[in-house]
Amino acid sequence: MDRRVLTLGCALALFGLWLLVSAGDNWLDRSHSSPERRAFEHRWWNAFRRMSYAHNSTFTLLPDNVQQSAVALLKPGSEFHNSIAGLYHGQWNAVHFTPHHNDTIGQWNTTLPEGYERPANASTGDLEMTLDAEPSIDDSVSLISGDVHLRSVGFNTRLILQGLHWHTNGTAVLHAVPELSAQTTVDVVRAMSTSRAFDQARGIYDETLGGRLLSYTRPEEALDGCSYHIYMHFGSAPSGVQAQALTVSSNCNVLLATPSGQHVSGVSHARYRQKTTRYFRTGLALMLAQAALLFLQMRATTTHAAMSMVSHHTLAMLAVLYTYIFIMHSIACLAFGGIYLIFGFVTIAAYLLSMSLYLKYLICVWKVQSPDAFDALNAAGRRGLLTVYVKFYAVLIPGVYTIYAFIDTRSRLSQWLMAILLTAMYSYWLPQIWLNVRRGVARRLRIDYIVGSSIVHLFLPVYFFACPENIAFIRPTPLIWVLVAYNLSQAAVLVMQRFLGALFFIPAVLRPDVYSYCASLPSVDEESCVGADQQTESMHKCPICLMPVDATSSSESAHAVTPCHHVYHETCLAYWMEIKLECPVCRAALPPRVDG
Repeated sequence: MDRRVLTLGCALALFGLWLLVSAGDNWLDRSHSSPERRAFEHRWWNAFRRMSYAHNSTFTLLPDNVQQSAVALLKPGSEFHNSIAGLYHGQWNAVHFTPHHNDTIGQWNTTLPEGYERPANASTGDLEMTLDAEPSIDDSVSLISGDVHLRSVGFNTRLILQGLHWHTNGTAVLHAVPELSAQTTVDVVRAMSTSRAFDQARGIYDETLGGRLLSYTRPEEALDGCSYHIYMHFGSAPSGVQAQALTVSSNCNVLLATPSGQHVSGVSHARYRQKTTRYFRTGLALMLAQAALLFLQMRATTTHAAMSMVSHHTLAMLAVLYTYIFIMHSIACLAFGGIYLIFGFVTIAAYLLSMSLYLKYLICVWKVQSPDAFDALNAAGRRGLLTVYVKFYAVLIPGVYTIYAFIDTRSRLSQWLMAILLTAMYSYWLPQIWLNVRRGVARRLRIDYIVGSSIVHLFLPVYFFACPENIAFIRPTPLIWVLVAYNLSQAAVLVMQRFLGALFFIPAVLRPDVYSYCASLPSVDEESCVGADQQTESMHKCPICLMPVDATSSSESAHAVTPCHHVYHETCLAYWMEIKLECPVCRAALPPRVDG
């Protein structure tokens, strides 16, 4: 009984709370619908309906030559595209102009107010645009919304836009303002190039948006900035949509036009989703292949001696490279959202798997080569761990900033920094080549791992910097093939070191000193530190197999002599050094056996 009463009381309390909230909303609505507010809305609405092309158009403020260019661009063509929702990219040339009317706007031609920015005169830049369409009351016209990103040297701005697209002739008139500025449909109507289009746009927004126009209030945090009219004509292309665009700012006196002979290329949202899905699937397949190659390489170097021949600097550079890739794709998937999260996170998981395997392999190799560096129980070990973390973040943070600056601005400085970063990161085989030269050994990396890893790691730079239809809209550059040749030449040197010897490309006079195990046999007392009367000088005993070593044999390859003057069978010592690089008798460190 008490439980029922408690349940009923909670239900009544929730119902009362709902009534209170509803009453509050109604009170707020009534407060906003005061007689003064209704009078203001009525005057505003009547003023919107009385707007005319002759008195309210901002298009007529543009210079005559700019108006003529826009009108010519908006003329109906023989071929046009009636579905324009998608993503677009292209280039533009900036030209400053003198305004049509000599008013306060003209004073901004040389100096802009605070918060206003425009590209430099005669500069060139990139354009990236996203457009979405929804129907209007007129079947021949669509309402357009989206955003556009304009960037060049010293100029980088993102704009939100809205406008109208005419299906019957493939033209569109858009109005764009900075992200933190106030966007109104009135600005779109005033951007129309003809009186007929002006009246048609006003009627569409009057009937379509209705009360949304009445309820508009300028946000308190809105900032002023350069606003742009965008006039476009869309045509068909074999791979999607192409357009000619004219972007002009009447309050900042700058014109951005598509270069002669070029166009703005576009791809529909559905086709872009297909391209992105293919990219993620290819990345997933390549990362799984890389993980398999790395797993085979790890199985081939399980002993201390084998791991001592693998460069931990090479593994560290590859781990950092995968960290860059992981961060870049994580940010991209979160930015795209939607379906991209499904395929993106699967691919990211594959990158994370490869990065984890490289980190595990790096730690195993590093522990073998520098055992004291991971001993946290002593001061030297703690300093070593601290040094590892400092080096990792000292390399990671500047690289992440370089990638972000390149993606966001594409400035000349960011392009140079990106070139330096790619060159440095794709030098990951150089430490292994140098270690092979120092040790005289080049048989620890599998050939399939060397070749396969090089191909997998080159997929990303080749796709983004050589493919003109990449999903990031990065312009191709022939310099990417220099990076490809540079990286593959390192892989070729590693493979040739395996067959021709680690020192094959170094002149004899420049080769480092290496120890030869094919030395003459030492005297018995030099080897064993006992008198000659206890052993015959003609026989030595192998400490590994305990069989005699024939000192009278003319073949030096039948025996091996260590720097500590201990004698072994050559095959016995070779097998032993596959496990440990130390003398079985006195535990002294042994130099690697030279290939070739």
